Amino acid sequence: MITQKTPHDIATTARSAAKAATITRRSLLAGTTLLLAGLHIPKAFADTPSAAEAAFYIASSVLTDKRDLSPVTAKRIFQVLNAADSGFADKSVKLAVLAKANTTGASLKAAAATVGLDAVAMKIVSTWYTGTVETEHGPVVVAYKDALMYRPVADGLTVPTYCNNGPMWWTGLPPEVTRMPVNSPRVL
Repeated sequence: MITQKTPHDIATTARSAAKAATITRRSLLAGTTLLLAGLHIPKAFADTPSAAEAAFYIASSVLTDKRDLSPVTAKRIFQVLNAADSGFADKSVKLAVLAKANTTGASLKAAAATVGLDAVAMKIVSTWYTGTVETEHGPVVVAYKDALMYRPVADGLTVPTYCNNGPMWWTGLPPEVTRMPVNSPRVL
């Protein structure tokens, strides 16, 4: 037997469906919080360097005599060098072990030469200073602005790019100019 729904039954069904579909402020905030928390969990795990990456960073710091190298740039350099040379991770670990006893770039390079890792040490130093890695497929740019070759002149020169000092830098007044010049005689 088929029963017909009354208008009251239809309205009650529509109200309960609308209640189920409404989003409260509390549920929206809870859902957004869980979503954002879930997005940050994989990033935290991705930022943890592997043992070989940490060894590469230690060896790089000693070889370049710079203790403030960028961990992000170090990871990029390591990834490119490791892709170009399958044994690079092991060589980085060996250099890091040597770096414990040799705390300057010159002494680590000399120690690396005695165990046959001189070429690897020089490749690491040249990559940090030029920002490029020479591979069999051609050079790979890893860092441009962060290349160490620009540090000695950083107080007087900017890194040569098409846009010195950031986007639209040419629209501002030159240094030591306080107002725009008066166009006299009026040309435009």
